[in-house]
Amino acid sequence: MTQEKPSFTESERSEAIRSFDILDTPPEAEFDDLARIAAEVCGTPIALVSLVDVERQFFKAEIGLGVRETPIATSFCAHALLVDDILVIPDATKDSRFDGNPLVYQDPKVRFYAGALLKTREGVPIGTMCVLDHQPRELDANQIRTLLLLARQAMTQLELRRSLAATRQALREAKDMETRHRQIVDSAIDFGIITLDLDGRVTSWSVGAESILGWSEAEMLGRPADVFFTEEDQAAGIPDQEMQAAQERGRGSDERWHRRRDGSRFWASGEMMPLRDDDDNHLGYVKILRDRTLQHQAEAQRLELTREMSHRMKNSFAMVQSIVGQSLRTASSVAEARDAIGTRIEALARAQDILTQTSGTHAAISEVVRDALAPYRTGEGRFDVAGPDLELTAQQVIGLSLALHELATNAVKHGALSEAGGCVDIAWQHTQDDVFVFDWCERGGAPVTPPTRTGFGTRLIERIVGPYFDGKATLAFEPGGVTFRLVGSVGQSVDSPD
Repeated sequence: MTQEKPSFTESERSEAIRSFDILDTPPEAEFDDLARIAAEVCGTPIALVSLVDVERQFFKAEIGLGVRETPIATSFCAHALLVDDILVIPDATKDSRFDGNPLVYQDPKVRFYAGALLKTREGVPIGTMCVLDHQPRELDANQIRTLLLLARQAMTQLELRRSLAATRQALREAKDMETRHRQIVDSAIDFGIITLDLDGRVTSWSVGAESILGWSEAEMLGRPADVFFTEEDQAAGIPDQEMQAAQERGRGSDERWHRRRDGSRFWASGEMMPLRDDDDNHLGYVKILRDRTLQHQAEAQRLELTREMSHRMKNSFAMVQSIVGQSLRTASSVAEARDAIGTRIEALARAQDILTQTSGTHAAISEVVRDALAPYRTGEGRFDVAGPDLELTAQQVIGLSLALHELATNAVKHGALSEAGGCVDIAWQHTQDDVFVFDWCERGGAPVTPPTRTGFGTRLIERIVGPYFDGKATLAFEPGGVTFRLVGSVGQSVDSPD
């Protein structure tokens, strides 16, 4: 590992170590076990859980060394604080940093050292999980990985120890400040704070719990806490599992639906922790929960919108591929294909812009028609548009936009819009039978003759648009002008047509 300039001060490190209240404490089995595992995995006679203070390093756990602290001046671990994650010194006699170090040239004659950093949640290094040997050596990749994992577990133990100490301190203060404590609890109306006995029966019920769950403290004292769990969670034994997790692991997480007094459900985020006295006797549990229904629903909506956007993007890519492929196959020249592809993709982009400016899943039909016809409004009175306010799905927005583009393009080249007095009547309706009808009728143009071959535009109008509306589209080349009718339903998402 490369040595770096420290991103912390010694005062910050010292403060971080003291926040754990760990210096000069007696050995504890949890840390001794970690050191023993490190020695066995790495095959070394010495293993330490070392906390590096300003003037000394204190060993919370030590295997094979025989002392609980050493001066900082001779410390290997102090050098480990300056690297990323782990410092490995295969042979200290060949490392100039340890020239004259009594730990190397006198007992215990350390030749090999490997130390994995112990870092706080804020990234401040406070010590190492380290192994030492009297002989030069190397660690393989598995041993290094295990040493890093053990260092992480040591930090977890330190955090748990600090959390437990904080809980004990809170309980001691609660005995001396019961009235003040109750005032604080009852003022936290956004949180339900509930205490339970060993059998899971309610022993206290905060104002926040009453506000969130609906039961008063008088109604809940002595009752099982199961009552605010859903029926299915009660049947699955979730309340007992939560208490068991709190007892065995010190904390039971709770992210699920709960039940109020009136039977309604809400999404709660909370935790259950064991209550213990000064002698570490288990008294019961404290449960803290908060109503997170709005946040849960917002996350569900975000995921649904993400899925919808992904689906829409896939459909758009498929549509672009179809536009390019079909335009190339039906065009009589490269220039014609280039122009057709460009204008069709522009029409698709306009449809996507409408969706982007709204919910992303629906848009008003009036906006779709307006934007699709915008490039072709060369004068007043060319389009007569009428219809009620209706919402189209994302698929229907794209399908109708492309159909209108093809119809308008054809009208400009060959139909009503190719003549000065020609115009197009566009109308739609939503009948009482829930049927959607959309009509395009050209008039005042040159006489119309059916095309000799079916192009991509005609196929798109007749075969692709209809399924988007779960209906049928028909195109007719009448002598008086082209007509198009779409009959189906609106606002219902259907699979993309092949």
